[in-house]
Amino acid sequence: MEPKQILKQKIKGVLIGCAMGDAMGMPTECWSQRQIKNRYPAGVRTYMESPETAVAGRKMQAGSVTDDTINTVMVLNSIVELNGKLDARHYVNKLAEWDKNSEISEYVSGPSTRRALDKIAHGIPIEEAGREGTTNGASMKISPIGIISDYRNMEELIDHVYQICMPTHNTNIALSGACAVAAAVSYALSPSPTMEGLWQAAVQAVQGSQGKGFDYPSPSLLWRMERARKIVKESARDAAITRLYEEIGTGMETIETIPAVFAVVELANGDPREAAVISANIGGDTDTIGAISAAICGGMKPEFDPEETAFLERVNHLDFDGLAEKILPYGAG
Repeated sequence: MEPKQILKQKIKGVLIGCAMGDAMGMPTECWSQRQIKNRYPAGVRTYMESPETAVAGRKMQAGSVTDDTINTVMVLNSIVELNGKLDARHYVNKLAEWDKNSEISEYVSGPSTRRALDKIAHGIPIEEAGREGTTNGASMKISPIGIISDYRNMEELIDHVYQICMPTHNTNIALSGACAVAAAVSYALSPSPTMEGLWQAAVQAVQGSQGKGFDYPSPSLLWRMERARKIVKESARDAAITRLYEEIGTGMETIETIPAVFAVVELANGDPREAAVISANIGGDTDTIGAISAAICGGMKPEFDPEETAFLERVNHLDFDGLAEKILPYGAG
């Protein structure tokens, strides 16, 4: 297979993985591990409709994605429409339009995003609107930046991340988490990625992004990531999942989501479907942890069941091959 076709397959794997983790985690979003185990004693291993006790009372059919995938596709389309360039205003205009017209934005959009969009609508400059955005809304949508950026040119990658995240998540903690994800995706698209190399790329991105964004108070992201990896190294799979939930946290704040994401990637040994399954059962922000971790894994191991891929496309009106083809000319690989 030609190098460009290999790269396209890996890009497609990132996009399928994002949707897979998002859709599988959708029914259990914001549930505790105990709630998940009580409702699904055998665990969540496939796509299910949202239960009657779903977050915000939303009703979504099995296999439906949420804002994680929707925003990822939105960023990808913004890049393509600008011929590989990045423009914060262009992206945020698309986001505001979707938020206004979408039937599901009210119960899938995150708090930082909604707060920033409201500020922008009231005339606050986009450079100021995201100064309190600390949640994982920056990281969940950033994989297209990893596709068009090279982790070996970290300064440029970090600048690309900033352009997309600045309007809604202009804090150091959110930007650092997003940089870690973008670097991991970029590295996953390399010819022979390893788990050790993936962690190194993520750590370098967090270190390099210090000083970007407003200095919002936060614990150390690097310490949490290192602690999460230690848990994975010294614990059996099920014990690690419990410990990550109890000791690191799996909520929507970046300081919890990102360490959990990289721990899930390692627990799954880079397998996107296994990352989606682990995330759906881990508790907390299951769909976002799933979307990010399975996207990274999808770049590392882009092998998927064709029927499962077709199901995700049909339910969500997505075309993974078409999306990969559109952004391929701008890929850094």
